[in-house]
Amino acid sequence: MSDGLSLAGRFRRLVATLIDMILVPSLTLVLVMITGVVEDAEDYTDRWWMLWVFVLAVVSYLLLNGYGLWQSGQTLGKKLMGIAIVPADARDDGRYAPNPPPLWKLICLRALFFPLLFVVVIPSFAALPIIDQLFIFGKRRRCLHDFVSGTAVVRLK
Repeated sequence: MSDGLSLAGRFRRLVATLIDMILVPSLTLVLVMITGVVEDAEDYTDRWWMLWVFVLAVVSYLLLNGYGLWQSGQTLGKKLMGIAIVPADARDDGRYAPNPPPLWKLICLRALFFPLLFVVVIPSFAALPIIDQLFIFGKRRRCLHDFVSGTAVVRLK
């Protein structure tokens, strides 16, 4: 299949991830400030504030990336880097069709790994995001979350 798309390079994927790692928490912080979830010291006395911050982080992810993922399989970072998520179809020729995977796979399977990028600061969980990202150095250039969701990341023409 000569009209298919080739796998995205590791550097492009890394930069796209870094862009998303900056944008999503930034919007989350703005939403936390707007909603006043943790405005006073007494807000930290119970643990509900963590749940609310998590909910706001999910809302931030969906606001920034939901429509792009649904329409083209792209987060903002991927769009800026010219790459997209597509179904993997277990291809060995390195070519992939340009259609985005189902939204439920992107949100319910693949997006679950995004918060792992931020637990690297917790020593007992630090290996999880590293293991996920190390899979990209394999022949198929797919992270663990790509294998779990049946996706691959390709470079757009």
